Amino acid sequence: MTVTHSFLLTVGLLVSTFLSGCGGGGAAASTAASGPIASAAANVQPIVVDLGPAASANVPFTTITICIPGTSTCQTIDHVLVDTGSSGLRIVSSVLASTIVLPQQVDVNGQPLAECAQFADGFSWGPIKFADVNISGEFAGSMPVQVIDNTFAVPSSCSSAGVAEQTVQDVGANGILGIGMFVYDCGDACVSQALPGIYYVCPTTGCQPVAQALAAQVQNPVASFANDNNGTIIQLAPIPPGGTTNVQGALIFGIGTQSNNAVGAATVITVDPQTGEFVTQYNNHTFQSFVDSGSNALFFSDPLIPVCSSDPGFYCPAAPLNLTAILQGFNGVTATVNFNVISAANLFNNATNAAFAELAGPSIGPESFDWGLPFFFGRNVYTAIEGRNTSNGPGPYFAF
Repeated sequence: MTVTHSFLLTVGLLVSTFLSGCGGGGAAASTAASGPIASAAANVQPIVVDLGPAASANVPFTTITICIPGTSTCQTIDHVLVDTGSSGLRIVSSVLASTIVLPQQVDVNGQPLAECAQFADGFSWGPIKFADVNISGEFAGSMPVQVIDNTFAVPSSCSSAGVAEQTVQDVGANGILGIGMFVYDCGDACVSQALPGIYYVCPTTGCQPVAQALAAQVQNPVASFANDNNGTIIQLAPIPPGGTTNVQGALIFGIGTQSNNAVGAATVITVDPQTGEFVTQYNNHTFQSFVDSGSNALFFSDPLIPVCSSDPGFYCPAAPLNLTAILQGFNGVTATVNFNVISAANLFNNATNAAFAELAGPSIGPESFDWGLPFFFGRNVYTAIEGRNTSNGPGPYFAF
C-alpha cells in the first residue's frame, strides 16, 4: 500500500496546493450519523474510497468526463481525487486518450501558458488547456484546466519547490477535482503581478512568470455550473474501527438548491474569506485550521504522541487515544469534535484496507490543524463557495 501525505491548504497565493509522497499523516474524527447516501440524481455523483490506481490510503475518488470544447470527442476518467482543499481540475496527461487533444491556453501574443502547483514536498507542472467538464448531470464549458506533464521545461522558480509530482503514482490519482471554497486557484494576487512559482508564459526561450486574469485561471468547476453552483456536499458512510477495504459515498452539487441538498440542522462554521481558515482549540492550544477531503488524514501537532519509527509522518501511540477538539468559526459558532488515534503501524498491518478513521500524524506546520478525510467518514460535510448565496448565508463556510 502506498500511503500518501495530504493535499495541504496554502494561504495567500494558491488557495490550496497538494502534497503527496511516501509518508503520511492524519487523525480520525469521530463519526456522526449522516443518514443514507444520496440516491442517483442529476446533481449527485458517486464517490468511493478504495486503493485506487496507486494503492493509496484514504483517498476519495470520483469519475468525470472531459471533452474537447464544443465537440462530442470525450473521455471518461475514473479515480479522480475529490479535493475540497483546492480549486480547479488537474489531469495527469498519461491517462488522456490520444484522441483528447485539448486546445492550449495562450496569452495575447499567442504564447502558451502553464502553471506550477506548489506543495509542501514538491510541485506539479504543466500547460493550461481548455476542456468541457461533465460530472453527473452538471456541465462546465470550455474551462481552463491543468494538464500535468513536461510539455515545457520546468523553470527553476517552480522546480525549487521540491520533488516533481508528475505521475499517477506521485499524485495517487488520475487527476484532482478541486471543489474548495474559492472560485479561482490564485485569485486577485495573480491578476495584479507576475508571481514566481504559479502562472507562466512559455515562449521558445523558456517559461517566465506572468500575471493571469481571473477568467484565465484554473478554477473550481462547480462555480461554472449553470445550476447547483454555490457549493458541494460530501457524504461518506461510517467505517468500523481499524479500517475497511471500500467506502461508498456521494458528491452532491449545490447547497439549498434542491430537495436533496438542504443544510438542515448542520452546524455552519464560517471561515476567513481570504484564507479559508477557522480556529481549532486542541490540548490548550489554538490552531489555524481547514477542512480538506484531499488530506488523507488529520494533521496536527501534539508532542506527547509518539511518531512511528518506520515513518515519522504518522503517529504511533502505544494504545488507542480518545481526543477532543473545539472548532470555532468566524461567526463565533463552536462545535466539539471527538476523535480517535490508533497507531498507524497497526492500521497498515492489513494491506487490503483503503480507509481508516483513526489515522493521525504531525502537521508540517506546528500552528495548523488539518481536518482531513477521516473527518468526513459518517458525516455530511458542506463546502460553500465564496460569494455565492446559500440557504444558510453566503460562502465561504463549511458545515457538518
